[in-house]
Amino acid sequence: MSSLVMQHPEDGLLLRYIDGELPARKGRQVHRHLEACWQCRTELEELQGTVADCVRYRKNVLEAHLPLPPNPWPDLYREFARIDSQSGDSWMARLIQSTGSAMVRQWAITAAVLLAVAATLWYGFRETPAVQAAALLKRAVSAADALPPAPHALQIRTRTQKLIRTVGKPGASAAAAAEAPLRQRFAAAHYSWEDPLSARSYQSWRDTVPRKQDQIATVPDPQSPIDNCYEIRTFAEDGDLAVASLMLRTTDLRPVFERLEFRDQEWVELTEFTEATTLDGSAPAAMNVGSPERRAVPSRPAAAPSGPTASISEELQVLSALHEIGADLGDPVDVTLKGGHVLVSGVGVSSQLQRRIHDAVDPLPHVQVEFSEPSAAAAPEAPALSAPASGGVSPAAMQARMERQLGGHAEFEKFSSQVLDRSESLMARAYALRALAQRFPAGSESAMSPGDRELLRRMAADHASALDREFTAIQQSWRPVLASLGAVTGDSYQTDHRAWQPVAEEVLRVSRRVEVLTSALLGVAPADGPPARIPSELLGALSDLRVRIEDCRTILSPPRN
Repeated sequence: MSSLVMQHPEDGLLLRYIDGELPARKGRQVHRHLEACWQCRTELEELQGTVADCVRYRKNVLEAHLPLPPNPWPDLYREFARIDSQSGDSWMARLIQSTGSAMVRQWAITAAVLLAVAATLWYGFRETPAVQAAALLKRAVSAADALPPAPHALQIRTRTQKLIRTVGKPGASAAAAAEAPLRQRFAAAHYSWEDPLSARSYQSWRDTVPRKQDQIATVPDPQSPIDNCYEIRTFAEDGDLAVASLMLRTTDLRPVFERLEFRDQEWVELTEFTEATTLDGSAPAAMNVGSPERRAVPSRPAAAPSGPTASISEELQVLSALHEIGADLGDPVDVTLKGGHVLVSGVGVSSQLQRRIHDAVDPLPHVQVEFSEPSAAAAPEAPALSAPASGGVSPAAMQARMERQLGGHAEFEKFSSQVLDRSESLMARAYALRALAQRFPAGSESAMSPGDRELLRRMAADHASALDREFTAIQQSWRPVLASLGAVTGDSYQTDHRAWQPVAEEVLRVSRRVEVLTSALLGVAPADGPPARIPSELLGALSDLRVRIEDCRTILSPPRN
């Protein structure tokens, strides 16, 4: 049969091909098929890898650790002869005489083979997770090696810290002071800090663990829940690193998430950071990561005609639809006017969010949706952190005082995590509110129809109300802590704006200040001034932000009849 029409050989046939047990003609057919079929060559390599793992297991575990048998195997045929001589014409003798000694020998060989197969299956099932983990990591490393190397950004999260780190670019954030404790922790655990979110680094660490247990599972992709990932979880009995888990996307075996749990109860989570940009276009080495800033393009004039060209009303309808599904909060989704259409676009948008966006905006007129995958362009280099500014009180001393105020280190970590999460939500709302203000400035709003103006102000009011809720939670958390650090309030702030758009700009500006001071006081980022002044500055920034949010909500409130 020609290799062009030959079906894909089964695993049993490939195994016989590896062992050289196929007839010459059949072996040539399989060989020709393998030369033309990538799928079968891949399966053959996996099968060879599995066999090699079994051989290594037998050599390194069974032969090295199992005791030798107490006595050599006895000669069965000599024992049969002794029994026959004692019992005369036994049924075994008659059986041998009738069937011949060849059949008995065949039965003995068959029984031995069955026993060997049973033992192999038992050990194979017992060691399946370990063999699967090794084979899966080997395939993931091979898949990564087939791609051209490119710098990329990682988001690294701990209990109290978030880092954005560039990997694969020489000198990128290599001297960042905030990374030093993590580098030391990774070195002590014998885990690569150079490229931690990779199958190769996981494989290298796993190979150094002498006593371990593996678990393999299929779980939803955290970046796209409709897709699946292989999750490898390794439990180490020795070493600083107790448990490590790595998620590999099933389609291309690309690492998407990793969690390392250490024996001192600390943990580190790593994910690919696809939008590592900040307000000035650079990636911060250590900070509480908020939503990236996108400067909104001002909307077209309200008087633009409808029909074949998208109108301002249709643009507002698209923005409102995205607002309803939360796609205007930090997601990589942009709305622009292009070619007479409202273009909804994004890079690296998850497939689940893409479907929700299509469901929300496809029924609307003059809408065009375009999504694309991120390119392999180099991520921006993260600058090294400057040395902390000198002051009367060090940040470490203030953190120690906060720990005493909160009731211990564990409570301080819990407090830090809650405040940083609230800060992220606050920044997402502040960016979304400012984006609306940029897209629809006061002059554009005044030219809108009453219905469009109401829709715009309702979206802005939703963001302002959510800002107020997040701010209230942050302020309530900080107030007793700042008081214990001796913070004092400064001058009160007054505003006289009649439009909400300039207030939205100030809300974002002050929110940034609150975020920077929060990160500095919690030790997540270096202070840009004397540490002793941070509590009072943060208290003053919180007071300023409260006035701005209240002012914005007042302007956006519907008029009372």
